[in-house]
Amino acid sequence: MPETPDFKKLAHDIAATILSHRDDFVVTANAGYVEEQLRLVWNARGAADIAKIEADVSLEDVYVKNLDRALRSLDR
Repeated sequence: MPETPDFKKLAHDIAATILSHRDDFVVTANAGYVEEQLRLVWNARGAADIAKIEADVSLEDVYVKNLDRALRSLDR
């Protein structure tokens, strides 16, 4: 299973590239915003995955309920 991306590094790299003509303070400030947006997208993707699983699998089975609980605990 892939590890959670390093949102802070990704955000800083994106902000630094976009704002390469700005000072480090501006890059850092914008990187925080980008980091939060990346995290929201990551979590939305996870929620969509869980919704798809719920639609495809009956939650009556104890095994499936445990799997559901485990999936919901990821990235929290």
